[in-house]
Amino acid sequence: MARLQVFLATVMVLAQAYGVPTKIRDDHFDWRDYGAITPVSDQGQLGSVVDFVIAESVESLLSIQTKTKAIYLSTQEVSDCCDDQFHQTKYRGFDCIKAIGGLCTLEDYKKGSRTCNNGSCTAVGKVTGTSYIPSGDEDNMMKVIHTTPIAAYINAGQVSFQMYTGGIYSDPNCSPSMLDHAVQIIGYGTEGGVDYWIIKNSWGSNWGQKGYMNIVRGKNMCGIATYAFYPVNTETEIN
Repeated sequence: MARLQVFLATVMVLAQAYGVPTKIRDDHFDWRDYGAITPVSDQGQLGSVVDFVIAESVESLLSIQTKTKAIYLSTQEVSDCCDDQFHQTKYRGFDCIKAIGGLCTLEDYKKGSRTCNNGSCTAVGKVTGTSYIPSGDEDNMMKVIHTTPIAAYINAGQVSFQMYTGGIYSDPNCSPSMLDHAVQIIGYGTEGGVDYWIIKNSWGSNWGQKGYMNIVRGKNMCGIATYAFYPVNTETEIN
């Protein structure tokens, strides 16, 4: 009971500080309602989808902690500074963003020739580390989602996933361990007695529900909770 009281008190403090509603509904929560999510992007030819999710997560954290509407940060900067020559991330979680001193805005970063050019601009989105969701622990995700969106690796190999157009996605063939994509978890809901997560994809606004998907919650569907993590910035957090 004491732990629960401490947790609820912490949520209330964070809510008041970051503009999160103090009355959290059990059946719905969506960071889009608070301006903390930038419009859906299309990853196109950029090497790694993880670069998008990393940038989006820092965008959201910056928005929440500064109580301002989310702005685009430079995904190209993530790609230039944090990927190796095969477009694989060189760092775990948000360690690279911490190492380079933060991310610049999309407009300010000057693209290099596959070289890190973070000295060309002033970083505005900063992090001090990464926190990880215990693998498969969707209850923990429910606690964290009220303080920040969550980045997650996921299996997107099923045709049913790629052709998704609406409803609550669930496919028993979607592997919880063969993770080949990354998304941003921005909230949750319940419809017809079925719980779901709201995820933001990077396949453009013509995919899914204007770029988003509702995916069943509580079953680690497609590995949504297998490898999930989020940025922290203790420089602006409340002690």
